[in-house]
Amino acid sequence: MATCKEWLNQKFVDWEKSQGRSQSYYAFARYLGVGQNELALWMDGSSVPAGDDLAAIADKLGAEVYDTLALARPNTANQRLTASVAGLPSGLRDRLTNAILEADQVLKNRRLPPESVDAKLAVVEVFLKWGIKLTN
Repeated sequence: MATCKEWLNQKFVDWEKSQGRSQSYYAFARYLGVGQNELALWMDGSSVPAGDDLAAIADKLGAEVYDTLALARPNTANQRLTASVAGLPSGLRDRLTNAILEADQVLKNRRLPPESVDAKLAVVEVFLKWGIKLTN
């Protein structure tokens, strides 16, 4: 498996070819939405991307960046759901987000098929714990 440095340098070469002409690291950093200094450190292997920078890279270059870094890929369904509640009042948003994440973890820990009756009961229980009553 390629190192992050190797992977990122190959992605730069691929991106540069797609642009049809020679490009700078500065232009690549702008394309990725990351700082030029950070990009230079990643591309020379001095450090690796993390946090929001890692998410920005994954958004532009693909989720395989997580594989390259030996990190678990984020659960995109949970991310979309969390982002979709951003406009709710903060207390409700926090409770809803925590309930979703905890319910997901409970189902995984108990190895429950998501559509099973036991899974549905577990989800209802978790949401009630967070003050959210689910109805059909």
